[in-house]
Amino acid sequence: MKRLYTLFLTLGLLLALSLVDCAKRIIPDWMLLLSLPASGANQSGVRILVDGEALHAPASYISQDGTTMVPLRAVAEALGCTVAWDPVTFTVSISSPDLPEESVSGDSALVVLDPGHGGAHNGAEYGGIKEKDLNLAIPARPAGLLEAEGVTVRMTRTGDQDVDLYARSGLANTLGADLLVSVHCNANVEHDDALGVYTCAYSEGTEGWQLAQMLRETMLESTGAADFGIEERPNLAVLRTAQVPAALVECGFMSTPSELEMLVLPEYQDKLAQGIAGGILDFLEQ
Repeated sequence: MKRLYTLFLTLGLLLALSLVDCAKRIIPDWMLLLSLPASGANQSGVRILVDGEALHAPASYISQDGTTMVPLRAVAEALGCTVAWDPVTFTVSISSPDLPEESVSGDSALVVLDPGHGGAHNGAEYGGIKEKDLNLAIPARPAGLLEAEGVTVRMTRTGDQDVDLYARSGLANTLGADLLVSVHCNANVEHDDALGVYTCAYSEGTEGWQLAQMLRETMLESTGAADFGIEERPNLAVLRTAQVPAALVECGFMSTPSELEMLVLPEYQDKLAQGIAGGILDFLEQ
């Protein structure tokens, strides 16, 4: 079992130098605000706001000598960075997501597609089929359809690698994308007959919700699949931290044998691709 290391740095020069470069590269306009009690050591008096949003970092505290301590990982990842710890050299490294070298034309709509999971994170697994592999195969298809329509597409991963949750939305935020769609496949451990396409967004009444609705309609039309509905999912990091319209789609239930058989078929993946691309194009054209 891997050890989990939490590294704390004194708020001040070291923390600032560690995060400033990352923040500039990931979030163009950012603000880190600490709210502290008037005096005294405290285990719960530190409140951290990143871009006006409260950051859940319960390990923050004020020491007996009045030094404010905050977890580096929590703050760095909130800014879209990836934090790695080397136990041999006792070194912490902070890096931003790899960005495409080529520039994006100002005349072209820019879409970020996010194949869920990857690397050590398999997602659901049924019949020897890993969700991470389906999640990669499916969005690669609408990417081609969108590019044929003149849309610029960026993928958060193009192979079987780990991608930090915050780096997914961080890529869309940094590029100023027109929208972000995260692609997954579903599973239900209680019902092996659950069926259908499911979409979600951070909250109702947002542009992300409109995107989720359009994706739902076009995916149902292109596949003929059952409708598992649409709902708000403010707890999902990829939706919560996106500064662009964002939606997540679940293409079907791997836990239901009949639907899993469909999900692995290239012909059915093409139908899913048509639905995803169609919903994106509808959103861009509105």
